[in-house]
Amino acid sequence: MNRTPSKSPEPAVPVVAVAQRRLSSMFRSLRSRDFALFWGGNFLSNIGTWMQNLALGWLILLMTNSPFLLGLNGFLSQAPSLFFSLPGGAIADRLNRRKLMLYTQTYMMLLALILAVLTSFKVIRINEILLISLLTGLASALNNPAYQALFPDLVEREDLLNAVALNSAQFNMSRAVGPMLAGLALGSLGAAWCFYLNSVSFLALIIALLIITLPRRESEGYDGVWEAMLEGLRFVRRNPVLIILLSVPAILSLLGLPFVVLMPAIARDMVHTGASGLGYLMAGAGLGAVVSALILAGLEDPAHKERLIMSSAALFSLGLILLATVHSFRWAFVLLVVLGVTMVGALALTNSTLQMSSPPALRGRVMSMYNLAVLGLAPVGSLQMGTVAEARGMRFALALGGSVSLVYFLVLLAFLPRLRRVAPLPRSGRPETAGR
Repeated sequence: MNRTPSKSPEPAVPVVAVAQRRLSSMFRSLRSRDFALFWGGNFLSNIGTWMQNLALGWLILLMTNSPFLLGLNGFLSQAPSLFFSLPGGAIADRLNRRKLMLYTQTYMMLLALILAVLTSFKVIRINEILLISLLTGLASALNNPAYQALFPDLVEREDLLNAVALNSAQFNMSRAVGPMLAGLALGSLGAAWCFYLNSVSFLALIIALLIITLPRRESEGYDGVWEAMLEGLRFVRRNPVLIILLSVPAILSLLGLPFVVLMPAIARDMVHTGASGLGYLMAGAGLGAVVSALILAGLEDPAHKERLIMSSAALFSLGLILLATVHSFRWAFVLLVVLGVTMVGALALTNSTLQMSSPPALRGRVMSMYNLAVLGLAPVGSLQMGTVAEARGMRFALALGGSVSLVYFLVLLAFLPRLRRVAPLPRSGRPETAGR
């Protein structure tokens, strides 16, 4: 009688080794000393920024009881990006990026300190708050192009996409940690201490910028900023699918993402929680965003990215509609986690798809259009959602933004197969620039 030899079970060690290699690969950019310093400095600085954002929104709400002024503050802090996104890349290329960032970070540190002192002495008024937000937005608009342009100088070319994903992870980890700390500090120390801590947090990035080693570079010659911008616009116009992709962050910035600016009113008036509860709710959105960013960092280039982008955006819109109906803290937290996951899924995949579809010579200009959609249109979205919330209520504003967005993304999903046939994505090499 013939016996079929039984197979011995596969050892578990290789599985563990594979998991360890994947985990190590997910964080490989942090092996670079300069990138690790830059990453850590940004993480600590962003924690302070999120603490100030939450505390400032809470302070405005207590002072004015006006969702419109919450939206106006968001508009003023983000409006400069509307005008600097396209020429910002040219500015960063012409100037010393390290020095530019040192100037802007120091300027924002001093503005946070002024805000803290005025709040401590109880002489702060809404006009001063709006002015400080506008000035901080101006510095941030100059800082962002230089910030993004530094990535290729800090990591090897093959690690650039991994660095972008890890940067998104640290930004969203700070979104989780900062508001939670702000909620605790608001209840025990007051808003002024959140502003003091934000001012101190800028030192982390300033010190990192002074320590890291950057290669020497010579400024390249340009025919003109205006002509360079027109060349990028002509490329996008020749590829309609890129216009469709750019519309995803544009619609989200106009109708969906402004919910973050109005979170103080959502927490107080819809969920009936205080400052610490607001911090935990914001941490929920940050937690979902971190999970999404880390999953993307560990994935290979996924197939059907366009469908994943539209599906993530549609789920985000649906989550916003459901958020408009909640009354309990628990369900609000769960929905904010979902919003964080789907937000990063839609934006990060759009970012990488645009990079991979753009020729190296035009990639910076294409990504400046992405920044315009994400950052430049955000103040318009903040203003419109604040206005609608003031006139018709917070729940109506959330439901309206989510409904219009959901219809738009469902239509795109329905027509996506035809769009792929008529206007396929242009193909290019590996990316050279990075966006948050």
